[in-house]
Amino acid sequence: MCRMCDWLGEGEIWYKNPKNFSNRLYKLREPGKKPQAAMQSEGGGGRLHDALEAKADGDEDSFNRIIGEMNKRDAKRPGCHTLPLSEALEVVSKIGTPVGAMMCICRKGARGEEERNINEYTCTGLGTGMFKWERWPERYRGGVEFLSPKEACDWLDYWDKRGMMHMIMQEGGDFLGGICNCDYPDCLPIRHRMDYGLKYQLTKAEFICDIDYEKCTGCGECLGRCHFNSLKYEVTIDKPSIDHLSCFGCGLCMTACSRNAISLVERRTLPALVNAW
Repeated sequence: MCRMCDWLGEGEIWYKNPKNFSNRLYKLREPGKKPQAAMQSEGGGGRLHDALEAKADGDEDSFNRIIGEMNKRDAKRPGCHTLPLSEALEVVSKIGTPVGAMMCICRKGARGEEERNINEYTCTGLGTGMFKWERWPERYRGGVEFLSPKEACDWLDYWDKRGMMHMIMQEGGDFLGGICNCDYPDCLPIRHRMDYGLKYQLTKAEFICDIDYEKCTGCGECLGRCHFNSLKYEVTIDKPSIDHLSCFGCGLCMTACSRNAISLVERRTLPALVNAW
């Protein structure tokens, strides 16, 4: 299991531990008091800016040093965790309410646009954190559309069909904050990991995807859905292949396959991947 399971799971996958389903104590922040440290970036944006400035100046040593310092910091706290659709549906089915569709803060930053209604929202908020408007007012400017568990499952399935991978987020260090429907061009955790090597900001899923070549016909339905460059078409076999070492286990290739040729395999059952998070 990943480091978040060691900290928050109590022997099981952390996002399935009921103790993490909501903030244990809802408490309004006193006027003038700063947000808790877990809700702050701790200079993450500034440090990445410094790293990119160093890289632009050709100073690879400084770039690698700053990224290493950021990884050392991030390794000590939970982050985002990749989820296949089946796991995301299980979470929203068990967590109950409140569950709400809302604006994605990453897309606001990437596109300079705010999602303002149910036809535009792409993020899913979970638990009592949904009521903490005063903690992060910018996050809630687009409003919220509250969903029943059934509506939330349909919502996640809708975005999965449109090629969005799912990641679960923790907040406050010990509770589930939401499930975002993400893509490489817009998502900061994906971009930070894939482009800059900030590996602890997005953890791989508890699974990897595997192809049954007896069932696979090489139709190509799965191609173009991987945000992590793990799925490629092999001309030598005229079928796709998955690089298990780089696979994040999001399952988008699996949900696109009409022949059930792709399945999820638990990462911890494969010795070479048990520590590949």
